[in-house]
Amino acid sequence: MKSATIIRAIWDFFFKPQPVDHLGLMRVLFGLLLIFNWYMIWSYLDVFWGVDGLVTLKTSVEYGSSLRFSLFDLMPNDPRVPAMLAIVNLAAAIGVTLGLFSRTSMVIAFITLLSFQNRNDFILNSGDIVLRNILFFMMFSAAGKAYSLDRLMSKMRNGTTERAMERPWAARLIQIQFCVIYIATVLFKIKGYHWVDGTAVYVATRLDEFVRFPVPLLNNLLLIKFMTWSTLIVEFAMGTLVWFKDLRYWVLLAGIGLHVGIEIVMSIPMFEWVMMVTMLALVDPVDFIKAETFVESWFAKYRYRFNKMRAA
Repeated sequence: MKSATIIRAIWDFFFKPQPVDHLGLMRVLFGLLLIFNWYMIWSYLDVFWGVDGLVTLKTSVEYGSSLRFSLFDLMPNDPRVPAMLAIVNLAAAIGVTLGLFSRTSMVIAFITLLSFQNRNDFILNSGDIVLRNILFFMMFSAAGKAYSLDRLMSKMRNGTTERAMERPWAARLIQIQFCVIYIATVLFKIKGYHWVDGTAVYVATRLDEFVRFPVPLLNNLLLIKFMTWSTLIVEFAMGTLVWFKDLRYWVLLAGIGLHVGIEIVMSIPMFEWVMMVTMLALVDPVDFIKAETFVESWFAKYRYRFNKMRAA
């Protein structure tokens, strides 16, 4: 294979314009996750981020990274500041969901989210980190050009009906981040004893602070070993085999099954939902448009039948 061919393939991979409809839907769902995340922040605002909370601003600065950024460090240590930043975060999250001033909303949502996380990083879990990382890449994408008020207003101004097409480099970075998460997870897990011998699921489902409710089936050793090893297989496939189009949707379906199962049995706030929403970035834009067209035709057909019944 010629070097020019390889370079061209890489260029097309990152920069050949593609439809952005799938990213638009991903933005809407991600905005809903941001609103839910805001609700959790607001519910414990004084406890975790207040002036007299469990972790003071002084402690946060002393034990935090020297490279950290937080608006809390730049503003007065005043009881009103956490509430003000939370309200700004909510407004930005609503803007992300509706696609109103989409890029600006995503930037503000990211900055305020980062500020809260760095103000008290003692309470963060993997879901918080992934939410932040994916939002960072999404800021540079064209996710606001579909399923958004911005798109609707653009159509009204310009009268265009064509689908938005943009260079997918930011979406590619989301895809790469998505796969790196799973590959790193598998590499980390296989260094431990319990994942290799097949008992990790048994141990994980006995951690009282994470388990929603006991599942009697998870007392069966053969089932536990199957679920432990199949988890490793699915996670490895999500980081590697998902790039093969013939296997992609089967792998994503297995991934959804894995995350839904974990969400039902265990309480790990946000992580499962963030990963499932991010899967939309892996969907081929052409396939998404086909599914979108099918859903539209299905609704049109039943709307016609409903109107015909009403007329009768």
